[in-house]
Parts: sequence; C-alpha cells; structure tokens
Amino acid sequence: MKRELDKLSSGSFDVLIVGAGIYGATAAWDAATRGLSVALIDKGDFGAATSANSLKIVHGGLRYLQQLDLKRMRESIRERRTFLQMAPHLVHPLPCVMPTYGHMMKGPEIMRIGLLLNDVISADRNRISDSQKHLPMGRVISRDACLRLIPGIKPDRINGGAFWTDAQMFNSDRLVLAGIKSAVSAGAQAANYIRADGYIRHNNQILGVQATDLESGEPLEIRSRIVVNMAGGWTDTLLGTLGRPSSRVRLSTAMNLVIGRDLLGECAAGIRGRFQYPRPDGHIHTGFRVLFAVPWRGHTMIGTYHRPYAGKPDELAVTDGEIDAFLDEINSAYTGDPVKRSDVTLAQRGFLPMEGIHPKTGDVILTKHYRIHDHAREDGLDGLVSVVGVKYTTARDVSEKVVDRVAQMLGRKKSANRTRYLRVAGGDIDRFNDFLSEALHASPDLPESVIGRLVKNYGSEYRIVLEHGDRDFLGGSSEVLRAEIVHAVKEEAALHLTDAVLRRTDIGSAGHPGKEAAESAAGIMAGLLGWNETKKQTEMENLDTHYRRLGVQGP
Repeated sequence: MKRELDKLSSGSFDVLIVGAGIYGATAAWDAATRGLSVALIDKGDFGAATSANSLKIVHGGLRYLQQLDLKRMRESIRERRTFLQMAPHLVHPLPCVMPTYGHMMKGPEIMRIGLLLNDVISADRNRISDSQKHLPMGRVISRDACLRLIPGIKPDRINGGAFWTDAQMFNSDRLVLAGIKSAVSAGAQAANYIRADGYIRHNNQILGVQATDLESGEPLEIRSRIVVNMAGGWTDTLLGTLGRPSSRVRLSTAMNLVIGRDLLGECAAGIRGRFQYPRPDGHIHTGFRVLFAVPWRGHTMIGTYHRPYAGKPDELAVTDGEIDAFLDEINSAYTGDPVKRSDVTLAQRGFLPMEGIHPKTGDVILTKHYRIHDHAREDGLDGLVSVVGVKYTTARDVSEKVVDRVAQMLGRKKSANRTRYLRVAGGDIDRFNDFLSEALHASPDLPESVIGRLVKNYGSEYRIVLEHGDRDFLGGSSEVLRAEIVHAVKEEAALHLTDAVLRRTDIGSAGHPGKEAAESAAGIMAGLLGWNETKKQTEMENLDTHYRRLGVQGP
C-alpha cells in the first residue's frame, strides 16, 4: 500500500471518503468492490482517532433485549458473525460473565430467560465453517462459579451469574488497516495525513475537496462526483467550511483504561461501579452503572467512562481528574487489591455522538441509531453525504447502506454488496487453529508466542512480514521483530514513529513501549525514510507527547 498523491489529484473519482476510521475503511472497501473509483483520506493516520479507542469487543447486542430492540440485536448478531468470518485472524470468541442479584430484573431467573432468547434470536450465529469461531449457548452459573471467574469483585448480594460468549478483536487498529488494504487491493486510492480544508463547490454542487498534504504542506484538489463525510468527531468541523450553520453531531467522549495486570483470567465481566453526580439542584445522586472489564493480551481493559464534550475536537486529551474519577468507580466494585493510578498503562479516549445528559443522574444519553445525511435533500447541496456512526460492530453494515445510497446518487444499477462474504487482507484462513499449527511448524526458529502473535496480527500475510528478513527482536522487546517496523514503512504507509508503534505493530498499543524500543524503531524508520538525527529525536518526542495526552507519563 503506497501513498500516491499524484493519483489523488489527477482526474475525478466516483466517491471521495473523508475519514479513515473503521467506517471509512469499510465504506471504501465496499465501494471499490462494487466497481466505483474510490479515494480515501484522513488528516491523521489511518484509524488514529475514535477507532483507536475500543474495548475490542464485537458484541451481539445482548443488552438490547432489555429495550426489546430486536432489530438492533439482529444487526449486531449478523455483523459479529461477519467479523468472525471476514477477519479470522483478528476476531475470536470471548467468554463473558455478568453477576446476578436478587430475583427481579437482575436475578438469575430473568437472566436465564434472556440468555435463552439470545440463543434463539442468534440461532444462525454458528453458520461458519471454522468451528473455532462457534459461540456456545449461554447459561446461568452458580454464585461460587461466578466469583471464581471474577476474583476480587465485591460478593455482596451476588447469587449467581449469566455466562455467554461474544467476540473480541485481537488488534482493532490492524482491523481498520486490513479494511483499507482490502480497499486498495480492490482499486481504491488511500492516503493518510491529507487534511480536507473545504469543499470544491459550484453553485449547489459539491465537486470534491480542497486539501493539504500535511507532510509537505502542499495544497491539492481531489475531485469527486460524491463526497462522503465520515470524519467522526470532526464531521461538523468539515461541514462548517460550507459557510452556513450546520450541526449533525453533538459530541461526548468515551474513555477506556488499560490496566497493566490481568484481573480476570480469560473471561470478560460486567461489574457494577458506584458513582456520584452533583445535580444542578445541589443534591448528590448516587447510583450504579455496569462497567465492562476485558482481558486483553496480559492486560485488562475497563470501560466505559462517558462525559459530554464542548471543546474543539483537536484539543481532546485525557486528564488526571478523569482517570482518578473512573478509578473510584472501578474500585467501588472490588474488595481485592485496588487498581492504582500506577497500574494504568494507557487511557484511551474518543468521541461518540450523544442526544443529551440525563438531568437526574448526569449520565450521557448516547445516540442509539446511525444517521445518513443526504445534503441534497436536507440542504439543497448535491453530491454530499454525511454519516454519523454509533458503534464499531455495525460499521460494515452502515457502510453498505451508505454505498447503496452513493450508487443510487450516481445513477448506477443496484449491485450486491460483497464485503459481507469477502475476507479482509490477511484473512485467507479457512480454519484458524490449523493455520496456526502450520505456521508454528514452518518457523521453528522463532518462539511459539511470537508466531502466534504474528498470525493474529497479520493473518495469512505474516509470511510477507518475515520475508523482510530481519528476524531479530526490536530493542527492548522480546516479542516484536525488527521486520515488522520494516513492513510498516514499506508496505503499510507508516510515515511517523507513532504510526508504527501504535497502529502497525502492537508494541505500543497497551502503553509506552519504553525508551529502548522507541529508539530502536526510530532508528529503523530513519534508515528507511531518510530521517536525520534531528528528525529522529522529534519523532521520539512526538511519541512521548502522544502518550502524555493519553494520561501516560512515558518511560
């Protein structure tokens, strides 16, 4: 995958997608597989904004049973199965447990009915040829079994547990990248660090965008018959360049903490955290909300902490006060060793659209349903579509609907979506366990843990990584190979140290990799990209700055 700006600025595309998170990635892939000429740009790196903030869960919508929202539940179930099939190396089953309390809505009797309904509604969940991707039926477990699965949780009033299986992404950053690589393989042009500054407009027709290559500072025009605004938290910022009041997204933030120790073993868990909210009338509301703790590569991810947001999107950062407040909620659920500030290796924060704030509890009321805005109908502007997405799991499905709309606007005959049945780059794997066994046998010179991690990150493309030849470990690491940094630069458009450390490899996805590893990666990139010593030091300083914005002080 190369960054070819001359192809972006020459000619005209059928569709230009602004925003290369999971929504932009899947939309570009879908459109390209249907034969449309596609351009995809992002002002930062691919998947570096909201899509980088994820609990890694691809969920089947079990919680929607409470609202009897069977439509959203079925969408989630179908898309969970699609993710398991289209990215077999990156998405795997995840056992989950939720304690039960009393004998009403949170009791084992109601939970047993809920799990049964979930199994009935998701009866087609295992229509996957690979048995490793099959999800067993849910069940209610005993109090003792629940407490064994969630060690350290406060046992007060717990009388059992609801146990079911969802799915988890091994690496959500590489899932976004795999979608973009798939789009490029299907003919799309994709470029990171291209900022859309405004629209090219003739009367009421949008003809593309005026943009800037942030690497060189050079302006460029990207012309397109349709522009799709998938800029997430920056949707309104881009719409604002039209010179008219336009608001499509009311922002809130979602924060997840990465804890540098394994609190759970192999099972994700819903836990009841206690919080307080000072209401406008002066009274203090005390309540409970469900937090989700997820085991992830020897760490634990816990989320999600929601807050309304009124600042500029580019100013988003994590504060110590927010981390401390969230830790108070987390520790209110535990009797064991409290989670301390020093345990937090990373605080991820991104945007979600919201409807408002609950006046009594202070809870953010999240937007439940995605929105596709056709500006020809809403504002009299032809050739512009804006998309407001609400969750990772259904991004591919929403993108399918967006491309349906785009094809209609272009006057194309309706064509079948293919991404529901295709596999992303690296997904050429029929049976994951067999593929992993073959990979272990083929590379006896490398530790099994390294091959396992390579296969889960790169899938069937892990061999391409090893073909770069440098099988030595990156300095300061006993897992990540120097060849992975080479691959990131040569094959995956990594332009900055943050790109390689945070999103192409997983050496820094759970926290700062340490000075030695950062220096080692920067040295490899300097040789490949022609950095001088000043540029190399700047890249390392920018990496430290990035982690500080995420609540990490660095090595």
